[in-house]
Formats: sequence, C-alpha cells, structure tokens
Amino acid sequence: MSMPRLTHFLTLARDQTALIVDLCADPDWLSRAQLLHYLEHHGVPAAQKDDLIEALCQAAILLVEHQAGFIVNPAVVDLVNYYERRGRLISATFLRDQMLAIADLTGRLQRELFAAEVDHHAIFDVIDDLYRLVREVRQAGHDHYVACMRLLGDIKRAGGKHSLAQRLQDLEHAQRRYIEPLRELIDPSGDYVLHITQLRRQVGELGRQDVLLAQSQELDSRRRRLISDLHFIDHELLRGFAAIVDTARTLLHSLLDEKSLKDALTFCLARLDQVWLAVGTTTLIAAGRNTFHAAPMERIETFFADVVHRRLLPQPRALTISPAVQRHAEDMVLTERHLWQTIATVGTISSWPAFVTRTFPTYVEEEQLRAMVLPLLRPHPQVALELHDTLFRHELSAQTLQLRDFGVRWEERYAR
Repeated sequence: MSMPRLTHFLTLARDQTALIVDLCADPDWLSRAQLLHYLEHHGVPAAQKDDLIEALCQAAILLVEHQAGFIVNPAVVDLVNYYERRGRLISATFLRDQMLAIADLTGRLQRELFAAEVDHHAIFDVIDDLYRLVREVRQAGHDHYVACMRLLGDIKRAGGKHSLAQRLQDLEHAQRRYIEPLRELIDPSGDYVLHITQLRRQVGELGRQDVLLAQSQELDSRRRRLISDLHFIDHELLRGFAAIVDTARTLLHSLLDEKSLKDALTFCLARLDQVWLAVGTTTLIAAGRNTFHAAPMERIETFFADVVHRRLLPQPRALTISPAVQRHAEDMVLTERHLWQTIATVGTISSWPAFVTRTFPTYVEEEQLRAMVLPLLRPHPQVALELHDTLFRHELSAQTLQLRDFGVRWEERYAR
C-alpha cells in the first residue's frame, strides 16, 4: 500500500471507527441500499454519503463487486477481528447462571454414576450437556475477562477525553453489570467453587468406568476434554475473575483520590484570598488523611551544607543473618500417610482428637486440626470410626475447639 493511500486509510479508520467495525461484522455481500442504511445509522449526512463511499473504496476498505455491490476487504476484516474483537463483554449474571446449571448437572451425574442400576444413556446425555455448558463457560468467560480488562484500561486512560464524573459513572456501570456478580464465582467457600471441584472428582470417577468408556469412544473423548476445560476454569478463569475484581477496586480508589484532589483544588481556588493568608500560619488537614509539616527552608539548607562539608557521613554496619535451620518436612506437616501409619501401629484409639493433641504437640495448630478431622473427611477402608456421646474440648491460642468425641480402630483388610 502506497504512503498516500496508507495515510488516507488511517484517517478513515480514525474518523469512521464505529462504521468500519459494523461493516466488518456483516459477512455477506452488501448492496448499495444496505450500505446507505449503515451510513444512515451512523449519522452520516445525506450530502456526504456518496463521497464517503468513494473514499472507502479508494482506501481499499470497500471492494466494488458486480451489480454495484460491495464487500469489505478481507484484510480489513482480519485486522478488526484481531484488534477490536479481542473478547466480548457479556452479563456476569449469565456466567453465574451457567455455573448454576453446571452445578445442577453435577448432581445429576453423581446420582447416575452411583445408582443401583447404571443407565448408560442417561450418563451419555448428562456428559453431553456438561460438555456444552463447560465449553461455553470457558470460552465466554475468557472473552469476558479480556474485554473487562480492556474496558477498565480504557476508563483509566480516558482522563484527557472524559470528565471524572463520566469515568466514575462508566466504572459504576461496569462494576454493576460485568464485575460484581463474579464475586460469587471466585468465593473459595461459595457453592460454585465447590461444585467445580466436585465435578472434577466425578469426571475422574468416570474414567474408572471401563465398561462405559468401551461402549463409546466419544464419551472418553469428551471426558478428557472436560478435564482440560475444568482445569482451565479452576486455575486460569477464576483467577482471572479475581484479577478483574482487584483491578476494578484499584481503579475506583485511584478515581476517588483524583476526585478528592480536584475537590480540594476547587475549594482552594474558590477561596484563594483566604487560603493564601492561611498557608503561612495554618496547617490544612483533610479528613481521613495523614499530614506532615514541611521542614523550613533554613533547616533544609543546613542539612545539605552538612552533607557537602562531610559533617554527615554514613556509618555502614555489617548485616547479620540468622543461619537457616534445616528441618524435615515430616516435622512440619502431618501427611495422611503418616497419620494412617500411626493408627495402624497403635491399633485402637478411644479418643482420636485427644490422641492428636498428646502425640503431635510440636506441630502448628492448623496441622493438628487437619489431623483431627482427617478420619471424618477422608474415609479409609481399614479405619473404623466409633462415635461417642461425649464432648471433646480443647483450648487453642485464639479460640476454643469443641466437637463430638470419636475413636478410631484399625481393621485388617482380610480379617474374619
């Protein structure tokens, strides 16, 4: 493309950005009537329509076809798709509803997998629905993440074009429609994260159904794709949503600081005669902010004079670092294997919580608590529970622990 045509192209792309984006979204051949309708929609005056069409053709944005029709230059379409359509904003409520639908299907899959009589066709249907929903959430969520970050960046960079009130309004709209519903999805204790974890576990359980997988190669293929999509949602998408929330919060604080500064300047400029007299005698304190008295000029001059005349010299001191203490991981973390081996060695333990506090007093409280509830949360085929009607009570550093006491007993797998 020659330099004059390139300059003409860039000028049109800057002045008619919205029109060109809409034209690229129409994949079909455009008649002159359709093209005039697009120009009318974008407010082009009637007297300028023919000239604009001619300019678009000269810049190779529009290509003239037979019967006075037009098509958009494919190179321009690719350019717009790359730069303008990187991500699409959708309602965050839609993503939340999709995750709720996945949660419902997760419950159905669990019932079908552990039913007394396994219905192969029902499992195939549930996997098909889950595959479609999870794929939609992955694609739509990733596009939404990219578009949200671009939108927040546009709001941040619009300081020279839009007023502060307009940017705050744009941020409020984006927060209400595109960001706030995402908080429920990224809550670690929320239902959505729990259902995604449960679904990943059930898909792993499906991989052990050799009879089902042997009947359908497509089922195994979709199961593997589900594992990949769920991994992306759990490790990339939900973290991206958390980054959106943090970025929106940071941008809000930045705009509020700018608003406070502008309000203070407006207040001072409106009362310049009073403020000027008060500067030398009164310290102006803004509510909610820390203020420091500036040093007078004489004190600053004295300080730099001492530095120049080498009366103030640095006194470097050697850094002291405590030597690193090597400790085994088993002395810091109570692994499941170690706990099961302990139960197998002892055999019968009448009160497991009390046994943990006596046997592992050197471990941190978090590890002790995790060891106490391990037999309840992770059933072991050789560990039997004995629930008691007594209450176990233990004083921790920051709270008091109370739970129903129980014992454990190790049983041999082939004992008769």
